This record gives sequence, C-alpha cells and structure tokens, in this order.
Amino acid sequence: MSKASRLGAGSSFGQTQSISARRAAINQVAAAPTEGAPPPVQLPVDTISLNPDNPRSDLGDLTDLGNSLRDHGQKTAISIMGRFAYLEGNPGREDDLEPGTKYVVIDGNSRLAAAREAGLTEIKVMLDDKLGSNPDEILESALVANIHRQELNHLDEAKALEQLLKIHGTQEALAARLHRSQGWVSQRLALLTLTPSLKEKLQSGEESAATLRLVGKKKAEDQEAHLQHLKATRPQKPRTPKQKRQPPTDAPARLPSTDPHTLTNLIITELDVASRRKLTELLVDYKIEESKRMRAEK
Repeated sequence: MSKASRLGAGSSFGQTQSISARRAAINQVAAAPTEGAPPPVQLPVDTISLNPDNPRSDLGDLTDLGNSLRDHGQKTAISIMGRFAYLEGNPGREDDLEPGTKYVVIDGNSRLAAAREAGLTEIKVMLDDKLGSNPDEILESALVANIHRQELNHLDEAKALEQLLKIHGTQEALAARLHRSQGWVSQRLALLTLTPSLKEKLQSGEESAATLRLVGKKKAEDQEAHLQHLKATRPQKPRTPKQKRQPPTDAPARLPSTDPHTLTNLIITELDVASRRKLTELLVDYKIEESKRMRAEK
C-alpha cells in the first residue's frame, strides 16, 4: 500500500479535498479521535517544500541540528500546510515552491532542511491549512514563530519586523501582536537604517546590536560620529585589582609551631573570645566524630 493510500488520498491529496476531509484522513490513519487536534504524523521530507518566505536569510550550518534529529529523534513536529492551500493564499508563487512537493513548511524550515541534510527520509509534521488564508497571515505565521524563538540574527529579525509592520500598520499594533512594547519594536527597526558599513560591523560582531540600535535613529551621515561618541562616553567597568595568588587549597597549611603550648598562646593572642569559643566547639565536634569513626572500625 502506498503512503498516499495510507493517508487516505491519492496523488491529488491536498489538491481537491477539503480541509476537514484531509484532517479526517490523517486522524483515521493515526488512530486518533475524530474530535480535537490531530496528532503529528510522519511524511516524506521530499513531499514538503521549504518556505519561500522564510525570514532567515541564511540557514547556516545545519550539521548539529541534523545529527540531533538523527541520533535523538524529533521532539517537536514542524507545521505545514497543503501546497494548494498555500497557493490559494499566495497566487502566482508556484515557481517559488520546490517542484513535486505537496506541502509547504510554515514553522520548521531549518528542521526540514537539516533532516534532508542528515539523510532522514521522513519528518514529523502537523498539517493545518488554517495557518494562513491570505499572504499576510501565511507570512506572519512564519515570521512570528522565528521571532519568538529568537532564532534570527539581528538584521533578519529587523527585516521580519518590517514585513510584519506592513501587515499590522502601526508599531503599536505590531507590538501588541507580539506581546512586546512599542519601544522594543522601534529599537529593532532602527537597525535597518544603519549604513552598509555599520551593518557589516553588526553582522561580524564588531559592534553590539544594543549600541547600534541607538545609532540607527540618527541620520546616515551622523551615525559614525554618534557611534564614536557613545563609545567614548560609555561607562567603563572598573578594573578588578589582581588579588594575591593563594596557595592551592589542597596543599597542607604549615603551622608556625608544633609545640601545643606555643600554638595555644598564639590562638589566644590572635583570636577574640567569640572566635576562640567557636574554634573550641569545632574541635570538640571533630573529636566526637573521630571517636565514633574509630569505634566503628573496631
């Protein structure tokens, strides 16, 4: 029996069936109850297209993620929607999808790419065509998932916010959608106004995002000077003086004398009454424990 048959659909699965019929087929094959959310199912990785609207400009090195998926299993299912449902919301995007695929990943683009790279043939998915009924909703689903997981680098995050701003209209509305403050949104969008050279310094890590968010609020011709001003007026952390090197803790301390009377006089001279009392209590406790140990050995 083919995988398409096991899913309760032919080669046109996801093309002519309604959403409810698709979910019913998945529930049936997975022995899930007909009510409530369906459980994740396994689908071949080559039937799912990468998301052309993925906000990450560079997926980076996926070796570790792929090894983890292969060796430890997939902990969380990726979210996908049917190819035709995606194209209904994104007309004219047919050429942007990978040929021969029946689904499009919305949340889990990196995990899908890593699974392919690791040689895995199947991946755990949650199918939901309600992830987006129009381009704005589909785009938002992908962007919000990445922003909340903080998987984007600073510029990709700012670009994602810029795209979401077009959907929501105002920074206040976008901030409410993300459960953030308007200032949080504004500071990150400021990175998009940086000069190319400063963007390179941000990407390389030469300058921090926190500093450059302040610089980005200035005119392009004033940004470099403002950056130098911020760096010059930034409070310097006080340098911690080097402490005198202590001998290793496992090295036995040398006593100033081996004579008991001499040591007693030294203790009386150096310690106050309270300290001497505490030391005496510790010595008594030690003697008691030592006596117990010796009796137990006998």
